[in-house]
Parts: sequence; C-alpha cells; structure tokens
Amino acid sequence: MIRVLVADDEARICKLIIKLIDWDKNDMQVIGTASNGIEALELIERENPDIIITDIRMPGYDGLEMIERAKKIKSDLEFIIISGYGEFEYAKKAIEFGVKDYLLKPINKDDLLKALLKVGEGVKKKKGQILLEKEYEQILKNDANKIREGLLNNLILFQPESFRDYTLSEINENHHFRFHEGFFRVAALKIDSVGVDCFDTIKNRINETRDMIRAELQNVTYELDFIHSKRDLYIIMNYNEAQKRQIEKGLLKILEAFKRRVSMVEKLEITIALGEEAQDLSGITESFQSAKLLVEDRLLKGTGKIIEIDKKRTDQAEIEDMFYYFSKKFIKAVELLDIDEVKKTVMHFKKDICSKNIRGAELKRMILEMENIFYLTMKSNNIKVESAQEDGQNLKNLIDNCSSIDCLFNGLLEHVASSLTVLAGDKYHNNLKQIKQAKRYIEENYMKNITLEDLGAHIGFNPSYFSSLFKRETGISFVEYLSKIRIEKAKELLRESDLRIQDVCLMVGYSDAKYFTKSFIKHTGLKPNEYRKIFA
Repeated sequence: MIRVLVADDEARICKLIIKLIDWDKNDMQVIGTASNGIEALELIERENPDIIITDIRMPGYDGLEMIERAKKIKSDLEFIIISGYGEFEYAKKAIEFGVKDYLLKPINKDDLLKALLKVGEGVKKKKGQILLEKEYEQILKNDANKIREGLLNNLILFQPESFRDYTLSEINENHHFRFHEGFFRVAALKIDSVGVDCFDTIKNRINETRDMIRAELQNVTYELDFIHSKRDLYIIMNYNEAQKRQIEKGLLKILEAFKRRVSMVEKLEITIALGEEAQDLSGITESFQSAKLLVEDRLLKGTGKIIEIDKKRTDQAEIEDMFYYFSKKFIKAVELLDIDEVKKTVMHFKKDICSKNIRGAELKRMILEMENIFYLTMKSNNIKVESAQEDGQNLKNLIDNCSSIDCLFNGLLEHVASSLTVLAGDKYHNNLKQIKQAKRYIEENYMKNITLEDLGAHIGFNPSYFSSLFKRETGISFVEYLSKIRIEKAKELLRESDLRIQDVCLMVGYSDAKYFTKSFIKHTGLKPNEYRKIFA
C-alpha cells in the first residue's frame, strides 16, 4: 500500500484532502498530517511515506527548502504541491526540482485523484523495479535459465521500452540467449477449466505443456523461451522464414496431443493465440501485448484452436450504440426489479453481440460495465445491496476465468438475478411491487394528463398515502418522476426525429409550450432547440 503524508498549515485543507479520496480503494494510506515544514520532516523520518502532498508555502521551512531537505532523508520521495494562482511561477520552479505534479486551490476532487493515481503509478513501478533489481542480483548467482527468465520478465512485463536499449549481441553475451536476425513472435497459451475451478491442476498442466512445446520446437527455432503469468503461458520464439511452417505444425500437434490426453479426462480446454510477428527484437513487446489481447477472443471464436490476428472488426461506434440502447432497457428492468425482463434484455443483447465481430476483451469490459450499471441503478433508486462489494469481486473473478460467451452472460445473469431475488423478498422493500406498478403506469401513460388520483386508483391506494410512499421509496415525488420521464422522452425525440418542438411538447404530455421549455431547461440546463443542435 502506498503511504501518503499531507502537509498544510490550514487544518481544514488537510481534512478536505483526506475526505475527498477513497484511499483504501486506490491502495493508498494517509499516514499523517503536518501543519508546518518541521513537522513534515519529522514525520518523513518516522513514517517513511512514498508521496507527500504539500502546500508550496508553510511555516518552518520554505516550500522548496522543505522538499530539498526531505529528499536528503528519502531520495525517492514523490511530491504533489498545492499552490494559489499567485504562486504559479513558484510552482513551476518546484516542478523543475523534481516535483511530479501541482494542484491549484481550491482543490478539485478529480484533479487530486488524477494526480495521486499518476504519481502512485510511478511509485509502484519504482517499488517493482527495486524488487526486481534485488531479485535479479540473486538470479545472477544461479544458472543461465534463471538469468534468461529474469530478463524476459523484466523487459516484457515491466519495462517493455527498454528492449530498444539492447542489441542482439548484448543480450546474447550477457544473458545467455542465442537470438538471430529473423522473426520474433510471442504466443499466448491459455488453459481453462470447464465448470469447476482447479487452479493447481491447470498449473501442473501448463508446466507439462511447456515441456511438450520445448521438446517439439527447440530444434526448429533459433531461440525458444517462456514467461509465466498467473494462469497463462507466453511462448517467445525467434526463427527464420523456413522454420515458420514447422512451428505451426508443432503447435497444432501439441493442441491435438493435449486434447487426447487431458481434455476429456479433466475437462480442461486449451487455446493458443499468435501475437503479431516482428522483424526485430524491439517488436517483441508489441507481439506480447497482441497475443495477450488475442487469447481473450476465444470467448467468441471458441477454444481448442490456434487463434491468429483478424483485422476485421465491427465499427466501434456501432457497438457503442448497441450497448447504449441495451443499457436503457436494462436500467428500466432493474428499476422495476423485474427479473424476467432483465433476463430477456440481457439475452437479447447477447444474441445481437454474437452477430458482430468484436474483441473478447471488449466483451469482458461490457459485462463488467453491466454490473456497474446494475449497482448504480440500485443506488440511484435508494435500494441498498448489502453484499455489493463482495458480489462484484466474485463476478470479476468469474469473468477473468471464463472461456466462452455463455459463461460470461450466464455468470452475469446469475449474479444480477440472485441480488434481485433477495431484494424482492426483503421486508425493507415490501412496497416495491406497488412502486414498480406505478412506474410502469407512468411510463406507459406519460403523454396523457395523468394525476396522482389516477395513479392511486390504478394501484389501489389512497392518493395521499401513496404520494408519501412513492417519495419515500424513490427519493422523488410523483410529479418530479412524471416530469423526468416526459423530459427523457422529449430528449430522445429531439435527438432522433425532425419533429417540431411544439409537436414534441404535445407528444410527451405538455399542453403549454412555455411550461415545457421551462421544465426542459430545469432538467437539462438547455432550451429544447439548443439541446437538438448539440445532440441531434
């Protein structure tokens, strides 16, 4: 966890900074606050922070002097400075001294978080590099295989840009490789379990498959090595033109051998994804990244095969439009706690997306976004899901280990349906059925001159009682909700049709154009014609 010290002579500023950020979520911890430069230096010595957020001017020491003294205590400290507009030139000078970022007062939450994440990423990399250097010192005492492994892990996983700093002869001489001029390629090998997770079994099978690959390809490549990353195996290959076909045959042979020996018995599936082919060593990191991305495409292309790069992709704007319209229907079904409608909406989206040519990684992103939309919808409707954080992590773990589109969507539906089932039966939500009926009635009749009495008669409640119930359960009044639905429909018509604004006004239930315009401005901050110009 990254350790953060906050230093400002105004206590309210320190409190504000601490309150603005969800520190645990961002893997950070505030280890103390200081009101002057002297206190800050004492805390630095005692608490060993990684990042200091400090005012540019404080009692005790001038800002730059405090930074200079702090660097002598801990040379790898990172600083984010806070300054007023009048201190801008001073802040720029501080950045010349190695300060990573500065914030202008008043402090904005988004700017503060952005600065912390940027500086925190540098701290993590630095810590990782220090750890790698220590490990590398130990590796140097071991055999050549570990030296090779250390270099590949370091350069490909942590410092990909550093490959450009090495020549083939340097790497061969210093790290026991036999690289030649020719082609360089990384293949990703993924083993998935069907149904039951079995991490240890997969780990053993990956090691066995690695040995099979080594035996099959060792003599048909200039160089062959491997990188292990969680449940994945990455194969680094260096070869010439004549060896390409032999490598392809060898990988196919390994796939078939795996399926014969392992798949049926242990219900495991294997996939190999071939990254981009590079013509020099510096391109091997791009090959690694493309292989890592490509292996996720097994979700749509299937397992038990070799996946190669396919440049044909459905236009991203079309995918985003599909997801946008799905989201609207999904949100409505979730708001009504309608499990059947949620399932119907999700499965319809699955059918649509299966007809498109998209990346597996993009599909995973959309599934996670659906989960996020679900919880945001719950929150916006004042419905508390007690196990949201735990359920979210369980879904993320499931998605990480899915090998098919069915697994993804079934996992999402099980996750959402179980939460909705609990909510529907919870005593706290005994009245939600009536609220659901009321919302549906409003959404089906918003264009009419409906009243609270009409709604009460439809639901079977006293209008006065139902008014308070609706406000308590939804957070807004009947009139506010009706207005919201009407304006949302008006926005849709303004975006997607050429209807006159007066016609839109009548179609969404307003008889007075001036009142419609006033309500539209209240909800959107824009006049109807201005909204159309921007969003149509």
